[in-house]
Amino acid sequence: MEFTLFAPHVEKVELVGSWLERPVPLEKGEGGAWRAEVEVPDGRHCYKFRLKSLSPFLDGATVEVADPLARAVDEASDDASLLVVQGGRDVTTAPGYAWRHDDVPLPQDNELVIYELHVGEFTHDGKTPGTFARLLEKLDYLRDLGVNALELMPVKAYPGRNSWGYTPRHFTALESAYGTPEDFKRLVDECHARGMRVILDMVFNHSDDKAPLTQIDFYYWYRDTREDELYFGPKLDYERFDDTLGLFPARKFAAEVAAYWVREYHVDGYRLDAAYVIDNFDILHDLRRHAKEAAAGKPFYLVAEHLPENPAVAGPDGPADGAWHQRFELQVVATLCEGELREFRYDPGKTLEALDPRNHGYAAPERVVHFLESHDEITLMRVLGDYGITGDKALRKNKLGAALLFTAVGNPLLYQGQEFGGHRARKQEVRPLQWDLLGADYGRALKEHYAFLARLRHGSPALKGAEMEPIHLDQEGGVIAYRRGYGEAEVLVVANLRDEDKALTIPFPDGRWRELTFGYDIDSAGGQLADTFPASSAKIYVRRG
Repeated sequence: MEFTLFAPHVEKVELVGSWLERPVPLEKGEGGAWRAEVEVPDGRHCYKFRLKSLSPFLDGATVEVADPLARAVDEASDDASLLVVQGGRDVTTAPGYAWRHDDVPLPQDNELVIYELHVGEFTHDGKTPGTFARLLEKLDYLRDLGVNALELMPVKAYPGRNSWGYTPRHFTALESAYGTPEDFKRLVDECHARGMRVILDMVFNHSDDKAPLTQIDFYYWYRDTREDELYFGPKLDYERFDDTLGLFPARKFAAEVAAYWVREYHVDGYRLDAAYVIDNFDILHDLRRHAKEAAAGKPFYLVAEHLPENPAVAGPDGPADGAWHQRFELQVVATLCEGELREFRYDPGKTLEALDPRNHGYAAPERVVHFLESHDEITLMRVLGDYGITGDKALRKNKLGAALLFTAVGNPLLYQGQEFGGHRARKQEVRPLQWDLLGADYGRALKEHYAFLARLRHGSPALKGAEMEPIHLDQEGGVIAYRRGYGEAEVLVVANLRDEDKALTIPFPDGRWRELTFGYDIDSAGGQLADTFPASSAKIYVRRG
């Protein structure tokens, strides 16, 4: 079997393996990669590369480092690279897995209902974190909720026992606490069987302090943290160019990682964490190109979390297919709370504006991602509670927010537990989800409402396109109305943003309508609709007949 390490400037590299009696020297090729062909017996083996470090903080010490492109690691052996051989074949990542559902049609980029979850939290049993196998058992729940895209918080191997995964140490190794490569492949395969895409949250801007590349030759791949930057870990240096080899070392590494997860695990998209830190559209273009080439024509969605927002990241010449629309979350949540959130405050007009990403500069609004919660935010129920909004009023506000989320222009994203009113404090520790809330009337009612809205979106072309027309704004009374359309399909939404019942006559297209939220028929004439609007609610109308 061939062992390879790209490290152009080190003077000598040896392979150290648990099955070897002595280190095996690697030979350096013209492209800066060291290679050795070594026989490996059947079994489970650990290996590292021994070399003299060029990282200044190691002062020329000889170090043994894991393979930077290791596909598995063994924490019990000081994070050594793991290799599994069976019948003379490398079976580390279950290459013989028989993919059964690769040909199932998957939703397009403008049709997604995304569900963000942490594998360890979503099926935590109260004693041990969740796994891929236990998550597989919840796929029917997610499908029935209306989810057609699973966004997994990072699943790359990380240091320690429990983590959110945002300080990656091993970029191509799966976190072993979640299960085996075969477990993950089965999860992806079963998602595809249900018409669900799998999107991985990927960190390309930084790594853990002890990632292998930091120990080999720090300044070949990394740069110093700038004065105005938060420190999450060493920053990859995407600007450094190797004149001798004619390449950007960090870009080369990132491109290999981007292609790997698509090729090996058949995933269908990436969320790029903290894309603003990379601050380089060229590398984002590279990541997208390599991932889509690996996808070989299948749908692949690359969405950038670029905060502060920069709509150009998902523009006609931008590197991403979609972008994180944080201004939607901040404005809508501030309005739901009828208060202030950062620099945003209750404002019906600005809320109506936030439902259409074009108003914030996005050229492809139907591919923007909206959310009320994510792992970076405090849960909506907790924010409402902070404003003194609890009980039935909080339930009304949550349902109203969900209606705005699903009928806005763009892809809705739910955060784990949002659909039943989860209200855990935001902590970066692995904790069980509050599944018991589904046993309460309000939890069940909320989940049914989210499922109803997802069905509505899936069944209506009008909610998947870019067409949106504001038809009414009562700034003082707190009522907004808008039309979503696509061809002959149309959906009209009237939202009462105040927590008081209203009987109103508002501008409205003539016709016979079916109201879907409460389930009744109503007619409009003379360009007006007379109807009642309960406190903190949204009514959704479609034509009948």
